[in-house]
Amino acid sequence: MAAERQTSRPLAAAIAVMMIIGAWAWVGAQPPEPSVRFAPHQKLRTVPLRDVRWTGDFWGDRFEWCRRVVAPNLWRVMQLPDNAATFNDLRMAAGLVPKGKPGGTKWSDGDCHKMVETLAYLYAMTGDRQFDRWMDEAITWIAKAQEPDGYLSSWVQLTGVGRWKDLHNHELYNMGHLMTAACAHYRATGKDTYLNIARRVGDYLYKVFSPRPKELAHFGFNPSNIMGAIDLYRTTREKKYLELAGLFVDMRGSQPGGSNQNQAAVPLRKEQEAVGHCVTATYLWCGAADVYAETGDRSLLEALERLWSDVTTHKMYLTGGIAALHNGEVFRQTFRRWPRDSVHEAFGPPYHLPNRTAYNETCANIGNAMWNWRMLGLTGEARFADVMERVLYNSMLSGIGLNGKEFFYTNPLRRCAPHVPLLHNDSATRWPDTTPASPVHCFCCPPNVARRLASLHRWVYSLSDRAVWVNLYGSSVLETKLPDGSRVKLTQKTDYPWDGRITIRIEQAPAKPMALMLRIPGWADRARVRINDRSQPEAVKAGTYAKIERRWSAGDRIELELPMNVVFLQAHPLVEEARGQVAVMRGPLVYCLESPDLPDGIDIDNVAVLPAGRWTAAHRPDLLGGVTVVEGDALLTKPVDWTGRLYHRYDPTPAGRIRVTLIPYYAWANRGRSQMTVWLPMR
Repeated sequence: MAAERQTSRPLAAAIAVMMIIGAWAWVGAQPPEPSVRFAPHQKLRTVPLRDVRWTGDFWGDRFEWCRRVVAPNLWRVMQLPDNAATFNDLRMAAGLVPKGKPGGTKWSDGDCHKMVETLAYLYAMTGDRQFDRWMDEAITWIAKAQEPDGYLSSWVQLTGVGRWKDLHNHELYNMGHLMTAACAHYRATGKDTYLNIARRVGDYLYKVFSPRPKELAHFGFNPSNIMGAIDLYRTTREKKYLELAGLFVDMRGSQPGGSNQNQAAVPLRKEQEAVGHCVTATYLWCGAADVYAETGDRSLLEALERLWSDVTTHKMYLTGGIAALHNGEVFRQTFRRWPRDSVHEAFGPPYHLPNRTAYNETCANIGNAMWNWRMLGLTGEARFADVMERVLYNSMLSGIGLNGKEFFYTNPLRRCAPHVPLLHNDSATRWPDTTPASPVHCFCCPPNVARRLASLHRWVYSLSDRAVWVNLYGSSVLETKLPDGSRVKLTQKTDYPWDGRITIRIEQAPAKPMALMLRIPGWADRARVRINDRSQPEAVKAGTYAKIERRWSAGDRIELELPMNVVFLQAHPLVEEARGQVAVMRGPLVYCLESPDLPDGIDIDNVAVLPAGRWTAAHRPDLLGGVTVVEGDALLTKPVDWTGRLYHRYDPTPAGRIRVTLIPYYAWANRGRSQMTVWLPMR
């Protein structure tokens, strides 16, 4: 099967070869990456930016897709004056075009900075001069738009509403993403043009917030500013930026009047439940994890552990998506003295996980992955990498169409017939931009997907003292230094997630023993490891890292085999929306039934799967860009005319038996308007 897949993709193979050659030539010609400080309370270190390279296959193909299609298209769309995220607002604030009413949202600047961050990662790995030119152009606009004292948020500047009047103006969101993007640009290019802008922003924010003004206690609705301040500290090593990040964490919820909507009703260290807007939540938790990594404040880690447990055992979808509610109210289990708050794009109560109306904003899902990446770095525990991987293959990728130019804002687990109304930011099909004709008027998700695709290679491996950790599986090359200065090089080859066979070859190793830490996903019971064709007695337990420590030699080969069985899952009985139903997974992928894969005249609501039937997997290189489908037995139920009815007598008599084809969830909605469901009734 693997050979068949390779020969069916000659173009992809050719692109992969060109990508490898180009990356090697570019990376080899680059000066050393500017030094970045390693956090003292982080168990795992992130591999330097250019020390990992994709070599094709699933994620390598998507990196190249991001380079050739996704990023250039986003750059074009984000020049449109009436797109929700537009560089034109920055050009107006800079005085480079006639000033007028902002065309973008209040948070447009932050999304533009994410776009520049994407270009920085792509440029670092490919040397594509067009990306460098685009970054220089954008940085010129940004520099001219910045006020003399360092303030920069174009919507506020263009409207004249005044600074710090309303936390929903997203000033800190915009400036936080600026600081993060500027640090990425500095690492990628060695230029300090953007970094100097970020330092002026950081200095301005320190001046405003270091006195801890009570009236600004809850500012930072969407707190990218915490991560941004930490990035600036790690890049410049100026301690005031670390202090600033800590202040942002401490101030939130420190005064009466904060809202559960943005996690400001209760100080983070006292928080017991995941509540409110899911992007603001995960961004806050990412920032707090970064602060802990630098300070070792155990009270922060303890709070993050509590919240992680609540999210993953009560409030997270099978796809790794979060945000059950479009709109609702917080009803706290533990802090009943706080008044109820209206919330939107938010966590629901425990076990409330509706499918058709699931919000699951793409940015929230990515935020979940970012948070789990940080928790993995703090602890070295595989459970965090499992959640991270679940998001990446499912609820992140579902946010972008296979053409690389269309997007979903919400990511439900069920889509019904056309007459069923859609809710806020839902859309029947993916959309290309957010100009007035679009069903969605927020463009934060597309550049967020792009920056993750462009930088995902940094999550594949981690380092600790005399150990290399393999967090994600994908064809790649790692060539780096361990903390003691010894060099290591290895190559990984796999067709994961379609195939569970992974081969790692040692090309260069230290003279002393080194541990190779292989993540065994939680679903991978009975995984096996072989070294140089010999089975290993080391414990290989699902949901852990398998430690293989020895003195390695060039040419040593490690083979990991993860079982890729078709698995049926059920939800907790309190998840009422999934009672009597099952979902299908194979490896890290969640599968769904989509109406284009049913015979004409068969409705998706009249299919009940037979888990005890015959279920197989087959690769289809001609379908949806090349996917492995799951095929199995199902019964047809008798259609019901529901016109004018809310209830109908149940008839258990089957109307027939068919074979059904399920596709990866991320690939749905790429064949026109369709119906889809992840959870399936069973017989």
